[in-house]
Amino acid sequence: MNAIEAENLHYTYSDGTKALKGVTLNVKEGETVVILGANGSGKTTLLLILSCLLLPQKGMLKIMGEIVNKKNADEVRRRVGIVFQNPDDQVIAPTVYDDIAFGLRNLGFDEDVIRKKVDEMLKRFDLEDLKDKNPDYLSGGQKKRVAIAGITIMDPDIMIMDEPTAGLDGKSFRAVLNIIEQFRGEKTLILSTHDIDFAEAVGDRFIYLNDGRVIRESDEVDYQFAEKLGLRCFLKGKVLIIPKDVESPEIKADAVFNEYGLERAILKALEGKTVFLMCENGRIDYIKRFVARFPVYCDVMRG
Repeated sequence: MNAIEAENLHYTYSDGTKALKGVTLNVKEGETVVILGANGSGKTTLLLILSCLLLPQKGMLKIMGEIVNKKNADEVRRRVGIVFQNPDDQVIAPTVYDDIAFGLRNLGFDEDVIRKKVDEMLKRFDLEDLKDKNPDYLSGGQKKRVAIAGITIMDPDIMIMDEPTAGLDGKSFRAVLNIIEQFRGEKTLILSTHDIDFAEAVGDRFIYLNDGRVIRESDEVDYQFAEKLGLRCFLKGKVLIIPKDVESPEIKADAVFNEYGLERAILKALEGKTVFLMCENGRIDYIKRFVARFPVYCDVMRG
């Protein structure tokens, strides 16, 4: 079953900015999908619509089999949790405990039930020592964990995270990465990012967004395509594919391999080297697709 089905979504803001221009996508239950795109590509608007905080001005959105409209949006929204890019927009209560408890209190849960569930979240997200702290004095990574805990306690079917690692240091990055790994398979996850290394670490499928449109979907990260979109992508060395009927270019290479040495060629390129790869014309497309999975530059030399 698809957790989300979206067809031809459009959204234009009051200032005339056309954020979405006909987005169509499907997300299966239990899948982790990463939305990739540079700033201004429409990622955040798309996530706000998928979380039912905005309604599309045109197109169809179906959440867990139910078509979303003005009448049922509030009810459907309970099946989706969103973690905003900036936790300050989400973490607002006077203490960490109160912030995590906020959603359940709004729904009228008994305080004993709330206490038990909050304690579970504090333990799960390593926040026990911070439960009485004012969130204003927490680090960015700690606030992010509080925001995620506050959504998790509501037990949504779908978890949406907008740029979950933005602005985090290495320790906080790893903590958020570990949290996402906990959710994989347990929840349907939709994450947005322009960090390719993070995307590859967590994603089952990748949707590339540009100028308000889906321009590619794939099961593997394409580093070169991502770089062309302006995503944060640190390519290392180069793999220059030389067809058998083309003379070697007049540039120096650190190593030369035939197509049977493809994996060794990539390893060399990952060291920052320039590598020639000699191959038959019929194998060029396959080799390009294979190399695109790695953070190295790849091109075909045509003579």
